Amino acid sequence: MPEQLLIGIDAGTTTVKAAAYTLSGQQVTVARNSLTVLRIADGFSELAMDEIWDAVAACIREIADQIDPEQVVGIGVCGQGDGLWMLDADKKPIRNAILWNDARASDYVTEWAKDGTSDEISRYCRTANWPGTAGSALRWVQDHEPENFAKIAHILFAKDWIVWKLTGQIGTDISDATIPFLDLETGRYAPQVFAALGLPDLSGKLPKHTTADALAGPLTADLGLPPVPVARGALDLASMMTALGLNAPGDMCLILGTTAVLAYLFPSEPFDGPPLAATVHHAVTQDWIRVLAPQSGASAFDWFAALHPNSFGGIDAGEVAAKINEAAKDVAPGANGVLFLPFLTGERAPFVAPDAAGSFHGLRAGTSKADLARAVMEGTGYSLRHCLVASGAPAPAQVVLTGGGARNALWCQIIADILGVTVLANAAEDHGLWGAALLGGAAAGVSDPLMGARVEAFSTYTPNASAHRAYTKHFDIYLKAIDASRAIWAAMRTTA
Repeated sequence: MPEQLLIGIDAGTTTVKAAAYTLSGQQVTVARNSLTVLRIADGFSELAMDEIWDAVAACIREIADQIDPEQVVGIGVCGQGDGLWMLDADKKPIRNAILWNDARASDYVTEWAKDGTSDEISRYCRTANWPGTAGSALRWVQDHEPENFAKIAHILFAKDWIVWKLTGQIGTDISDATIPFLDLETGRYAPQVFAALGLPDLSGKLPKHTTADALAGPLTADLGLPPVPVARGALDLASMMTALGLNAPGDMCLILGTTAVLAYLFPSEPFDGPPLAATVHHAVTQDWIRVLAPQSGASAFDWFAALHPNSFGGIDAGEVAAKINEAAKDVAPGANGVLFLPFLTGERAPFVAPDAAGSFHGLRAGTSKADLARAVMEGTGYSLRHCLVASGAPAPAQVVLTGGGARNALWCQIIADILGVTVLANAAEDHGLWGAALLGGAAAGVSDPLMGARVEAFSTYTPNASAHRAYTKHFDIYLKAIDASRAIWAAMRTTA
């Protein structure tokens, strides 16, 4: 009997991927396509909704051509969260999707932070608002594109758009539904959030939510596959945690991708004040995930590497990165007094500051390129420690780290030393895909998303006690530099 296969789809910001897996998690084949993020004005970040669907469809057809389609028994989808994906009454895109990293609503968010609006809506969704949430983007569309606002019939998220195209069924899952309109305590959308944001009550235009492993419907799109069950799908972070087997309160992971993420599970709890983070409902259990997602992660390293390709040498990005690491590895913790604030695109965790800017501090005549490189890596580590401290969560004995940065051994050790926590790094790029496939398998009745973590190898980075002590002193300086920079950010904003 042919081995059963699951297909996972990951609808990202710059890339979409699809992969076929055995039920034990062995990847059989994978396909990917790039996307074009549209930046038509300063701070804008958009995707053409038809383009992302076409890219997904092409990936699935490529997968179907490389396997026996009759082996496929289920499909799952995960995707980038937040942003604004709108359909009209004919279920057609009204405009390009406004993405999670869009900053056009920054002025609203700044005022909402001052007047208490953000604190008020956090009572329901337990999330500190930022410009790229659906609520912020909706307010901008209402005020600047009233003709588009009037057309809204359905408000979705990225993976919901893909699932609609796969099945013809509108819906969402509980992880994507959380921010910013869900009342986590009642499980219902909160009209109070719309009112606080200066919007009419659009609850009826938000999709009904289920657990991520629920059946959305059979595949109806003509993609070379039989009409197999398609799961409702999940937010990419929730999918990744499922793939890694992080499903119990206290489990924590770091993601060092384009942006960085610190996420941990905790039981539902009464409201006790505005959080300095985002909260999403777990994809399939009753627990919640606290998410602190700084704006920069590996993107800060990539930015630095792009500035110095000739200085460090190398024929491609990988070789440049290797040479940067070689230079930085012998620099002592603290980068010889150089400090980097990694706020290249503002900040959203553990504080919301759309106007925050990146900067180096402590430059001297003797400062070297190696010092700067080390400071960039340390800056991201300090940001993650800031998130951990601000979260109030107890530091775990160990934390799982994934994402592209997990391939950088020096960076992983720096993060372990800064946090004072053992880091288990896994550089596999397909945790979102495998998590999505697990959800597809659950919808088909052939897998359990809470028991489906595959056997994987992790590299272990144990913190060095003396380095951790040194980094604790430098972390205090990092916090002081942030406080001292706020007035500068505000002044630069008024002169921009």
